[in-house]
Amino acid sequence: MMNSADVFAQIEKMGDLPSLPQTLLQIQTVAEDQNSCADDLAQCILKDQALTMRVLKVVNSAMYKRAGGEDVRTVRRAVVVIGFETVRKLALGLSVFDMMSKLSRSPFLAEIARHSLITAGFAQILAEAGGKVSPEEAFVSALVHDIGKVVLLECSPEAMDAVVKDVRAGALPLEAERRHFGITHDRAGRRLAEQWNLPRDLHAVIGDHHDIDPLFPPRNLEPRLGVLAFANAMSRFTCQPQEQTQEYRIIRRAGKALGIPAARLESIYREVGDRISDLAERVGIDLGDLQDYGRIVNVKGSVNVAPKRMTPEEVARRTADQLDLYRRVGAGLATGRDSSDLLGIIMEGAVHILGFERVVLLGVDRKARRFTPLAWAGIEAGDLAERMAFPVTRQTGAVALALMEHRSIHVPKAASPAYGGLVGEELMAAARCTGFAVAPVLGPGGSHGVLYADCGAGGDDVVAEQATELAGLAQQAGLVLGAAEPVPI
Repeated sequence: MMNSADVFAQIEKMGDLPSLPQTLLQIQTVAEDQNSCADDLAQCILKDQALTMRVLKVVNSAMYKRAGGEDVRTVRRAVVVIGFETVRKLALGLSVFDMMSKLSRSPFLAEIARHSLITAGFAQILAEAGGKVSPEEAFVSALVHDIGKVVLLECSPEAMDAVVKDVRAGALPLEAERRHFGITHDRAGRRLAEQWNLPRDLHAVIGDHHDIDPLFPPRNLEPRLGVLAFANAMSRFTCQPQEQTQEYRIIRRAGKALGIPAARLESIYREVGDRISDLAERVGIDLGDLQDYGRIVNVKGSVNVAPKRMTPEEVARRTADQLDLYRRVGAGLATGRDSSDLLGIIMEGAVHILGFERVVLLGVDRKARRFTPLAWAGIEAGDLAERMAFPVTRQTGAVALALMEHRSIHVPKAASPAYGGLVGEELMAAARCTGFAVAPVLGPGGSHGVLYADCGAGGDDVVAEQATELAGLAQQAGLVLGAAEPVPI
């Protein structure tokens, strides 16, 4: 087992390697010289024949080639066609990428190379769609973002094998790296980027890309880091039905955080397969079957994972999961299981089966005519529950109407003035959500309360399928509350 000091010592050695490409250093020198021109950069790149060929192949790939554009046959022409800064960053990124491939002979390196290339493809397309980051800058950042994994491989191939084994057994990758190296690849990568004097704007995206949770990104997300974080997540998407709800949420988060319209997000998945395959072929990286990289597209290139509301497979999975939940609740009622346990099963089902981020079950204090939180689940749902002790009047809005009129209410785009007073000012002030659903909890003895759910403060809207399915869980909660005197928990 290694520690961070061992890793930092190895980075010091890697920074002094005589094999560090002189071209890489010369490209940086040209970039820092305000008097340099296209010829200076071209001559610098031409000194490295392999790099020259890679630059020309990438410039002529589907990633960079403009519609109807000419074939670019010289580096100088590449500078003229796509710009000095673009070629400079591209050459820099390819130099580092090539250096990564030479540093280690581990078979794991092929997986790093594939993942880096796929992430670069997603990053460039996301940057194009969002318009806040240079696509070329996004491409290069993603190309080198996992250089820290090469550092760890150089330190100990055996320890990296242990990391891979732990991950396959279910461990989180960063936790496994910490266990066997005392440091994670993102932090090691930042240290090497500093040692190699790479541009400072690369330090943050290399060192911080795992600090961003794509499901819960910060409000003021730095655009370059945001593009890489979402590209990194999207490059690992699968075709497994049980994962699609979360993947679709990440896609919607990406659109909101990066300013990409929903229609453009859908087209990304139609473009990315062809672009990445073409680029991989040109730079000589074997992607194998396209399904090797998260099975984003099938062998023929058509989209398997797309931001659709719900596939037939997803409908079948949710239905099966809900039926299983109903059986568990029924068995619990038959055996006299504690009502709080059964309500907990229902709350967790709303989150993990239906995809809500917050769900709150509200009972009623009939003497005080106020709602009383009984159970909740999800991120920050407890805080929301405390704020939902609303009075039971029509002025409260949809929550009270659901109770009094015994009807489910779906309120998408809750801030829209089209709803008039239906939503409820107090509810919107407490929830700060995009949309929500609420269903009456009916059971033996009449109305027991309401079940409220949304996708988080400022999060995604609630779609119709979720609202409909919430009513089913509300029925189960009604059975539980009808069988026992509800006690606030």
